[in-house]
Amino acid sequence: MARERRHPLGKARQSTLCIALLAAIPLGADAAKINYSVGGYVEHSDNIGLTETNPEKAETLGALFDFDLTQTGKNTNLTARGGAEYLYYTGDTFDDDIRATLVGHLDWNTMQDRLQFVLEDYLNYEPIDVLAANAPNNQQQVNVFLAGATLNLRPGAATRTRLDIRYNNYYAEETEEFNGDRFNAAFTLWQDTSATTRMSGTIEASQVEYDQPNLGADYRRLDTYATINRNLANFDLNLRVGYSWVELLSFEGEQSSPLVRGVLTWRASPRSTFNGALYYQFSDAAQELITRSDDIGSPSVVAPPPSDQAANDLLIGPDIYKQRRVEFDYRFTGERYDFAIGPYYENNEYLDPTVDSEGSYGLGVGATWRIQPMLHLTCLLSRSYRDFDTFDRDDDDFAAYLSLVKIFTRNWSASIDLRHQERNSNVPEASYDENAAIFSVRYTR
Repeated sequence: MARERRHPLGKARQSTLCIALLAAIPLGADAAKINYSVGGYVEHSDNIGLTETNPEKAETLGALFDFDLTQTGKNTNLTARGGAEYLYYTGDTFDDDIRATLVGHLDWNTMQDRLQFVLEDYLNYEPIDVLAANAPNNQQQVNVFLAGATLNLRPGAATRTRLDIRYNNYYAEETEEFNGDRFNAAFTLWQDTSATTRMSGTIEASQVEYDQPNLGADYRRLDTYATINRNLANFDLNLRVGYSWVELLSFEGEQSSPLVRGVLTWRASPRSTFNGALYYQFSDAAQELITRSDDIGSPSVVAPPPSDQAANDLLIGPDIYKQRRVEFDYRFTGERYDFAIGPYYENNEYLDPTVDSEGSYGLGVGATWRIQPMLHLTCLLSRSYRDFDTFDRDDDDFAAYLSLVKIFTRNWSASIDLRHQERNSNVPEASYDENAAIFSVRYTR
């Protein structure tokens, strides 16, 4: 029997930013730049529930809308991108569903840019149970709303100070223990040492309180760190080094750790780019959701194949963990061929010993061949391995996508996509194998 799902946009807190964005656009501002895409697709899957035994064939009918909006006024800046998708599953296998994504940012400057008010919102869908397959009944809407103010002062020509005050609200459709609030304040002193280099020092304090009583996950956090930003013609570096202290309020436990965060981009040639990143820090699901917001892309004529199983592997919950992550990718952009490859390694160690820590590593490869100016072929391959520290489970995941896109006009396009995904696990009934074919049509403006 299909499980009843709550409407993902039913909570008032999730529409707070949308209302604020519309209300804050000033009269007489420059016209907003809006790109959008509407379309529909039909998908046939030979294992819609991603089960190891008794796979069920089914069709999915989908309607989707994507948008990208930018508006700059005299004192305001607004950017927003995201979309919505309606899914109808044949055979009454799963209930109809609506999924939405949004990354929105609004800032209003006053007092000659000395005072800035900020609103942000990050809405995506993530798995309910990270150990289960990303089937349609294992996904939920998750939202992080942020509001705050920034005070900028300039003591000298090349020296600035900044005070940031932020409030965050967390909401998950199903995982109610994720719901809560975060209060944050940070003081930064920075120096522009040259036209290409900026150095800064920051002291940042946070307190996180969750809605459920006796959850035991509330904590205080103090970070102090130095940051260097260097931007050259072919080289960008953002490096943050410091130290963090975390106090678990319910367990009366304290932990500390070095903080290292580095992101490097090297444009080796006009066609070749190398990117690398290193993270050694305390983190939680809400902060990771904001970090991953770049994955929510803008509307594009050449888009990845729609997929019910497209949710991330982010564990939605209240617990803070020590994150160790290294990632690297190389991208080549040619006249007719594009290519990208990127390995990664990550280990998340939760401070609460009752939560299972996990490690994973993998590799992604993608290539696009523009057979003709209006005909594109894209292939995506990914492989990942995951294990856990406290119990015997190992997952080996593989996915392959093949997409042929035909662009008929500047606005209209259609695609035929093939998808294969599989999981080999040492846990009974955790493995699966699925093949799917998708036909979609888009109108893009």
